[in-house]
Amino acid sequence: MTGEANPSAVEVVPSKQAAEPAYAPEPGTDAEDKVFYKVRIADPFIELHTGPGAGYPIFYVVDRGTEVSVIRRKTDWFRIETSDGKSGWASRDQMRETLLPTGDKFKLIEMGLEDFSQRKWNIGFTGGEFESTPVFSLFTGYSFTENLTGEFHFGKSVGDRSSATYYKGNMVMQPFPDFKYSPYLTLGLGEIKVDPSVILISANKEKNSFAQVGLGLQRYISRSFLFRVEANEYVIFSSGTSDNSEVIREWKFGFAVFF
Repeated sequence: MTGEANPSAVEVVPSKQAAEPAYAPEPGTDAEDKVFYKVRIADPFIELHTGPGAGYPIFYVVDRGTEVSVIRRKTDWFRIETSDGKSGWASRDQMRETLLPTGDKFKLIEMGLEDFSQRKWNIGFTGGEFESTPVFSLFTGYSFTENLTGEFHFGKSVGDRSSATYYKGNMVMQPFPDFKYSPYLTLGLGEIKVDPSVILISANKEKNSFAQVGLGLQRYISRSFLFRVEANEYVIFSSGTSDNSEVIREWKFGFAVFF
């Protein structure tokens, strides 16, 4: 087989079974993630991946004229099953120009606010100030429920006379997850390592544990992206015999992608 696949890959085939899944849905998936309809490949071929992402290997190619069932959607990927039981994932780009029986384009539903409130994983980047020193951080999170998410953060603060690295685990509580502007509260614990030149924590050069509390606001933007801004307060505990602790304030904003 030669040539490249055109995005105009499938056309919808009217079928009395179109509303019936040809494949048993996976346990634990949300009903909103599932779509059931019959399609026929209209282009030379479409490629099926072993998972919902470009990084998963291509294991099968479905030829033109083959009738398949679309049984589930996960963000921009669709799970497809052939009549002989082969099941894999096709990208939204290959499904973009799907045709209705009338010849009109079948408009795929974009990721929306409902997907935002039902997301499971997110990964993002933020920047701001950590006690008047520039700070940048990477984070990833998993939503246990609509209202509760666990996050892990890695942050680096670098200034002319100071630098510090911290790791922390956060619990993020969202009282209104369905809001486009969704406020949240964070509680976390972590560890900070201060460079010897830093005088943020009484010139202590060792690692210090801390507790953190914060308030933030995140906004769904479009597709699978969100914007967030937050303010945090850290209580950094002395690692020596002294009972002294120091309060550090941080603000930052950034972007994340959810899936």
